[in-house]
Amino acid sequence: MPHIIDPEPDAVWKAQLRGRIMKNLDGMLQEVHASYKAKLATSSSTSSQGRYRLELEYKRDLQNLQSIAEEDLRAAIEREEQERKWDAQAPWQNPEDLDHSIIEEQVAILNQIRNQSGRVQHGGVQEYNGAYFQQGSSSRPFDEPSSPVRARSGSTAGLPYSHYTPPTVQTVQVDSAADREARLRAEKHEKQQAEFRKRAEAIQQRKRQERQWNNQINWTETMSSSSSTTSASDNEATTPTEEVAKADSITHMSEEDIVNLVVFHDQQWAFMSSLPHLQWGDFPWPVLSFSSPKRKEDLTLEAVVEYIFAPLTDTRDRAVVKDRLKDLIRRWHPDRFETKYLALIADLREREMVREGAGVVARILNDLLGKWNDL
Repeated sequence: MPHIIDPEPDAVWKAQLRGRIMKNLDGMLQEVHASYKAKLATSSSTSSQGRYRLELEYKRDLQNLQSIAEEDLRAAIEREEQERKWDAQAPWQNPEDLDHSIIEEQVAILNQIRNQSGRVQHGGVQEYNGAYFQQGSSSRPFDEPSSPVRARSGSTAGLPYSHYTPPTVQTVQVDSAADREARLRAEKHEKQQAEFRKRAEAIQQRKRQERQWNNQINWTETMSSSSSTTSASDNEATTPTEEVAKADSITHMSEEDIVNLVVFHDQQWAFMSSLPHLQWGDFPWPVLSFSSPKRKEDLTLEAVVEYIFAPLTDTRDRAVVKDRLKDLIRRWHPDRFETKYLALIADLREREMVREGAGVVARILNDLLGKWNDL
């Protein structure tokens, strides 16, 4: 008969714990996103540098929340492992086994008491209507103890079995360890549920916004494909100035949609480090679309340029453009990208596809930065 190996027991509760913390992180990220959009709305008349500072502050807040969530997860896992270690060292593992052991011990003590009392009766103890009288003592009857526990609780002087000392039974609370753990789990569950209910409205708002984004996917992909076809027919090399002009002339999304896309991609970078496995569609590819490109050939120079300049209010501000290019290069750098993300892709074919796509993006970004520095 084949032996079925059970999955690692620690993986289940760790995954549940990670899921709860990630849900909490999702709610906090939504609050930061709402605050960021509110600041953008109130500072619409400010310069591009001011808007870029707001974006940098927003990204820093996302990184801080991610670090806090990772620290909370690490502390929760250590705390849970310690509690499980304490439970494993407890003298009683199963409350049913504990009840059964106590009952067997009490029955054995009761049988010994009855055997001893029977021998004393044959030695000169008379029985009268179920009550015992000891010779040479007062005529007041005393009842036979109904249980060994009650017999141990009082004084045994003058009883027929007074010379017998039953073994000491340590009274153990059956539900001490199990109930304590259950109570702690229930309290933590109630706190989490209260926090979940508090964030429910924000999550529902995010779901509504995602549905609106999905309605625009087909239209965005159609416009992106037409842009790729137009760019393929142009055989002349373009300069950064011409690329900026193309980025300005192609408007696929509204300003609000572009801001939402940038925020959505920032959240994807934050969430990817918490996922156990990754796929092509999990990566925030630099194209103006809420859906991932189908293949690496869709990652064209024009699409990446459009993605870079779309959220910028002043595309001729050299410092702002350069900072955005450097930020994207840092995210898509081949060494950092392969070390942090490629190992989490289980399918070898898809892993190679992601590696090639990330290489295309890194080369385009480096070329753009070199051309921008030459201006």
